[in-house]
Amino acid sequence: MNREVIITGASRGLGLELAKKFIDSGDKVFGISRTARYHAAALAAVASPAFKLFTGDMTSEKSVKNILMKIKRQTKKIDILVNNAGYCGSLTRVEDLPLKEFHRHMAQNLDSAFLMCKFALPVMLKQKKALIINISSMAGTRAVPRLMAYSASKFGVLALSQSIAKENPDAGLKCITVCPGGMNTQMRRDLFGLEDAARQQTPGFVADIISQIVDDKITVLSGGHIVIRYGKITDIAQPPAA
Repeated sequence: MNREVIITGASRGLGLELAKKFIDSGDKVFGISRTARYHAAALAAVASPAFKLFTGDMTSEKSVKNILMKIKRQTKKIDILVNNAGYCGSLTRVEDLPLKEFHRHMAQNLDSAFLMCKFALPVMLKQKKALIINISSMAGTRAVPRLMAYSASKFGVLALSQSIAKENPDAGLKCITVCPGGMNTQMRRDLFGLEDAARQQTPGFVADIISQIVDDKITVLSGGHIVIRYGKITDIAQPPAA
């Protein structure tokens, strides 16, 4: 389809599965990850010159601006931005959670999405049509015990999407939130173990649902969110009233 797509957290998990979907549709994907640790495997998995990978600290304003500048040298537009980069530490009760760890969740899950939106929006608003997909979580729609910092940061992602949608009702810009339940990813395995992770939906399934949303086969209104759990869509929420 010849769309220009930016995906954060693109070197593995859901981000990598999304990159595959977009590449298969004939799009160009600029992926961003915190480190280059998984780049070789990701590039081999996609195996297309249309897939480019960059590294950078998504919690740093300077780093985000630099990465977007590099991407801007290769394209003049951003049709789709997917803020997928995220972090989840360990299972910890509120009273035992260090403030530093709380801040780390906020930085990597919420600051990163905010900074990407902040600096991509001026480009996207010049276009007749553009889409921002912010990846939250089921934990961003209802809190999970011992994952307070993760839940709080993912609730913030939902608010970010709603704010952008409300600020740009007539701009041709759509901003939605995707809230997956458990997925069989390394993050899930680290938190709950291999047996639990194996029971969860695959990142590929969630990526397929997102692909259908992008192609207007599933409707999620700007400012709304969709919950994908147990290998099915369990809720499509309308945007809140202004």
